[in-house]
Amino acid sequence: MKTFNRLLRYFRHEPTTFLFGVLLSMLSAGTSIYAPMIGKELIDYVSEQIATQQPVMLELLIQKFGFFMLVTLFSSLSGYFSYILLAYASNRVSKVMRDEAHEHMQKLPVSYFDDKPAGKISARIVNDTELLRTNFFMTVSNMVLINLLTVIAIYIALFLVSRTIGLALLGLLPFFAVWQYLYIRLATPINKKWREAVSDLNSQTAEIVQGVSIVQLFHRQESMSEEFEEINQTWLDTRLKSIRLDGILSWDFSSLIKNLVTFGVLMALGTQFVDGILGYSIGIVYVIINYVTRLFDPILMLVRLMSQLQQAITAGQRVFELLDQPVEEDSSNILPLTAGHVQFDQVTFGYRPEQPVLKTIDFTAKKGETIGLVGHTGSGKSSIINLLFRFYDPQQGEVRIDGHPLSKYNRESIREHMGIVLQEPYLFSGTISSNISMNDPKITDEIILDAIEKVGGKDLIAKLPLGIHEPVVEKGQSLSSGERQLIAFARTLASDPAILILDEATSHIDTQTEEIIQHAMDVVKEGRTTFIVAHRLSTIQNADQILVLDSGVIKECGTHQELLDRNGQYAEMYRLQAKVSENSEVA
Repeated sequence: MKTFNRLLRYFRHEPTTFLFGVLLSMLSAGTSIYAPMIGKELIDYVSEQIATQQPVMLELLIQKFGFFMLVTLFSSLSGYFSYILLAYASNRVSKVMRDEAHEHMQKLPVSYFDDKPAGKISARIVNDTELLRTNFFMTVSNMVLINLLTVIAIYIALFLVSRTIGLALLGLLPFFAVWQYLYIRLATPINKKWREAVSDLNSQTAEIVQGVSIVQLFHRQESMSEEFEEINQTWLDTRLKSIRLDGILSWDFSSLIKNLVTFGVLMALGTQFVDGILGYSIGIVYVIINYVTRLFDPILMLVRLMSQLQQAITAGQRVFELLDQPVEEDSSNILPLTAGHVQFDQVTFGYRPEQPVLKTIDFTAKKGETIGLVGHTGSGKSSIINLLFRFYDPQQGEVRIDGHPLSKYNRESIREHMGIVLQEPYLFSGTISSNISMNDPKITDEIILDAIEKVGGKDLIAKLPLGIHEPVVEKGQSLSSGERQLIAFARTLASDPAILILDEATSHIDTQTEEIIQHAMDVVKEGRTTFIVAHRLSTIQNADQILVLDSGVIKECGTHQELLDRNGQYAEMYRLQAKVSENSEVA
């Protein structure tokens, strides 16, 4: 019920449209129930005139029939415009919810995404909100509302026509309440499992699409198909269970109850014969049968809609689970960066506090210096970068820029002074220009072209028919790894950061391209504080400081030559890489 009420509150975003839609629904329901009363008068008039052998006045007959048609038409038009208004409101509020979910997702801490498949998160923002649009906002505002109003109107009309039959039919309400309760109790776990299966299917499909080349190279098509088939079978099983439940509690059983009650009402009317004369007029019998039949149609529809509503409630719970995730607490203080002086002061950090991955890290990077970070996988290189961007905060110690502790400043203001090039550059659908400017209006075509030229991408742009406006497909699949990296470098240079981070940015680039980028970076690093997470030690030989990390501890620190002269861990890594390089050249 909590989720249901919370979803209903979203209609506050379209109060006027929703209110007019509800009023028109009430008019439509009221006039549709009033129409049979006009028919009753018409039938009773004709039957009385015939019984008393009086002439039927054609003019009066046409007048009453015309009024009947007018009321029916008004009911239909009111229902039509009610549907339009409520459908408009439903689509608007579902858009609001989707926008909220998307915006909230972007405010969540990076740690939230560490163990969450991208497919499951996107399913909540896209699939679940779409299900809410069709199965809740549209269903509640239109189908549930109009059917509920119709039921209320029919009961009122029945009491006006026959209080006895009206009271008797009121006895059905507890029965329907128990019916709905049983349905909800049985349907909830089924629908929850179904939505989880849909989410798993999205996640599995996205994973296969992203890693299709690896799947094919390692001949894993069959095993991946088996995994997909298992999840898909779970989806099918839940759908079949839902169908069987709907068949028992919604369709067959409901039709049986309808027929039994209608038969019972006819039997009750049949007992009203006294001396061969029926106690009710033909018009009243028509109205009662009409109302009894029409009473069950909206009630049965409400029962059938419970399946959709249950699916929507489950989807709503999943969306609210995302929306209820706590966002990062952030300061309103703007970082007053002046030089780009970085200091790690006795920093200890772990993604799980009880398992530190960095232990009492202590170093200083002055403005314009280049800091090389080297070490085996898991040594803590990327964690230092994560703290610098304030994706996480350390459990102990402080990270400072220009003497200001990052934990006391707004994350956005920290990151706007930084640029990063990753090992695997990510390009978005759009153009080369939009991928470099990231749609920042301050970055003009001239700035973009200048950045591309500095990183050595002039030849790349020259061979493209549309130049920097050449379309880029998702992830830049039409470009080579080196070309994507050049665009990523140009993106960073165009933003003119004070602090530059290169996260193994040259590890996937051929030697010729590396030389081009290395030359460009020597120019770009001028006056900037630069951190290079290095896989190839050749890329950091000119660094002002090289930090050798091992199990979250700085084992060695110095320049390239100083570390070689020390003949420690760095020197061993350098000799090993040199040997591998020589063997590759010989091969």
